[in-house]
Amino acid sequence: MKAAFDRYHVGWETRDAARIASLHSIDSVFLLHDGSPAVVGRENIRRHVEGLFETYPGLAFEPAHRTLFGDGRWVFDYTMVLGSADKKARVKMVDVVDVNAAGEVTRKEVFLDPAEAQAALAGAGLA
Repeated sequence: MKAAFDRYHVGWETRDAARIASLHSIDSVFLLHDGSPAVVGRENIRRHVEGLFETYPGLAFEPAHRTLFGDGRWVFDYTMVLGSADKKARVKMVDVVDVNAAGEVTRKEVFLDPAEAQAALAGAGLA
């Protein structure tokens, strides 16, 4: 599970939407718990992630608070950072990621406090 996480995390760190999508199963689900609809399917996930990178060019991640590994799942507790050098929004997030026997991500759910996220984005001029 740790090796699958490491491969996946490199895609986010390097902002490689194609790599990220390639690690999802063909019918994978990506769900950000902010009121937006789920994104279903590898190609749709690739496009969605490309859109995130285009919308938030400064998207980065602070070192994880913790990463937990279980049978077919990892939980990643981290802070996402958005913005420019002088104005940054920090948003606490938790990913719960299910992985099949082939090592593909079958479901990624991203949890955050929407009100806290909106306040952080507004404070950085990104809302």
